[in-house]
Parts: sequence; structure tokens; C-alpha cells
Amino acid sequence: MNKQIIENIMTDYNKKRLRASHDAELKREKLYAKLPRLAEIDKGLKLFSINLSKVFLSRPEDFDAQVKTLRQEIEELKRERETIYKKNNIPKDYLEIEYECTKCGDTGYTNDGKRCSCFNAQIINNLFQMSNMVNMLRKENFNTFDINVFSNENYKNEKLTPRQNMYSILGICEDFCNNFHTSNMNLLLYGGTGLGKTFMCNCIANELLNREISVLYQTSFSLFETVENHKFNKLNETEENRINYNMIFDCELLIIDDLGTEVSNSFTNAELFNIINERMITEKKTIISTNLSLEQIRDTYSDRITSRIFNNFVPLKFYGKDLRFK
Repeated sequence: MNKQIIENIMTDYNKKRLRASHDAELKREKLYAKLPRLAEIDKGLKLFSINLSKVFLSRPEDFDAQVKTLRQEIEELKRERETIYKKNNIPKDYLEIEYECTKCGDTGYTNDGKRCSCFNAQIINNLFQMSNMVNMLRKENFNTFDINVFSNENYKNEKLTPRQNMYSILGICEDFCNNFHTSNMNLLLYGGTGLGKTFMCNCIANELLNREISVLYQTSFSLFETVENHKFNKLNETEENRINYNMIFDCELLIIDDLGTEVSNSFTNAELFNIINERMITEKKTIISTNLSLEQIRDTYSDRITSRIFNNFVPLKFYGKDLRFK
């Protein structure tokens, strides 16, 4: 992602603020035309506030008396304005500027200086637009999901047929989307290759993106490549990589696909734990998809990682025959 995209996002924020200010001014003009006394009161309040400031700066001999008088006049005007509002059933915040995002006031940044979630959502949307994920999500979503491709015959020692099992998984994944903001659910999709895990991840990603929830989709390999570039190549790190790294922690949902395909070592283990743990602390949700069994996960990753996953993720086992041959 280059600087031009960030500049485009900031330009869009400027347009939103200008539009919101313009709309507020139109409401003010209409209200004043209907209730001219409100215009006089607001003009008087501004004048008294200016005079009060002048008194504070000049410090006349009768300073206390002037301040008291001006404050009394200001309070009287405020009470009169409040009475007019009540009489005409006008909300107190009627003339306040209505921004699209109440958290950042359409600036992109919250009061603590951090990038707003709406900014992150726009960045991720641009990342999706720049990748091939957009076309993929058009093909793989809940609307195109076909339960009939899964066998309804018993499979090995499993209690449910693959189709019955997928009905259960489908319901859990839809609940995950529908209750995204009210539950603390994370998902672990595990099982052999070609059983629909990535397809299901895409279904969830598409559904939440349509609800304007920020989703970052990363294969395990690309995830650790991003982390490695950020940690060991900061001087030459690209803007896209830096943003990707920040999004790993900031996005509302992180999807890690094909966990176990990366080169497993002390570095990847430490960074995976850091990612999972940090997102749990900040109450951000994570989905992990892997071809590994639960036993293989336990053998491959550290006790700290498996403890986090097994205790905080809902395990969804995929089984049956490889669907890619159908």
C-alpha cells in the first residue's frame, strides 16, 4: 500500500467533515428561520462570551462585578434557549455536527491519538481491493455454500455424517457472525485438506466485511513473513508491510489460514503466542484454520500456545473425503 492510498483516505475524511458541517449549517439556518429568537440568543451568547474574555484580559477595578453580571446574563439566555427547545420538542443536540463515526469525528484518529477502527476498516478494504480476495469472496460465501457436496454417509468412527457435521459447523459460524460484537468466541477449524475450511473462512470474512467489520485474512506463511520483515527489516520496510503488521493486532477479526505450513521454530512460536495473546487481551477475535490434528498442534507448538488455543477457541473438526476430487 502506498502513500497515495493513505492520502486518499484522509481526503475522504476531509470531505465527510465538510459535508457534516454543511448539513449542520443548513439545519441551523432552517431552525433560525422558524424561530428567530434562537438566532438572537445564540448571537447574544457569543457576544457575552467575547465580553467575558475581554474582562478577564483587562482586569478592571470592578472585575468581580462585571464577571458576575456577564455570567448571569449568559445563564439567563441559556435558560431561555432551553425553554424554547422544550416547548418546540427540539433535541438538545439538534445543532451538533453529526459525523459518520462518533468515535473519531471523521478524523481517522481517536482522542488518545490512536488510529480509529473506521480508519483500519478502510485500510483493510484497500488491501482486499489490491489482492485477489475480492474475486474469491464473490465465489465463496454463505450464499454459494452448498451443503449437498458433503456426504451423508457415515465416515469412519465419527458419530455424525460429514453433512450433519457441516450443518453444525455452519450454524456455529453463522452465530459467530451474528453475535460478533456480543460474544467472546474464537474459532479453530481443523481437519484434513480439501474439506472446506478455507471456504468457510471466506464465508465468514465476506459476511463480516459486508457488515463493515474489519477483517484481515492471512495465510500462515504470509503472516510470519510480515512479522519477520517488520522485526528484522525496519529500515527498508515497505508501507504496506508496516500497515499489515499493525493490522494483525488492530483488526476486529484476524483469520490465520493454513497454520502449520510455516517453518516452525522458536521465532514463529514466540510471535504466534504474542499475536494470539495480545488479541485476547484487547478482546479482538481470531480464527485459525489448519490441516493439523489437535494432537499435531500440541506436538508442533509450545505449551503456552496450545493452552491459549485449546482453552479459548471453539474447535470445529472437518472430516470426510477430499471435496476437490468431486
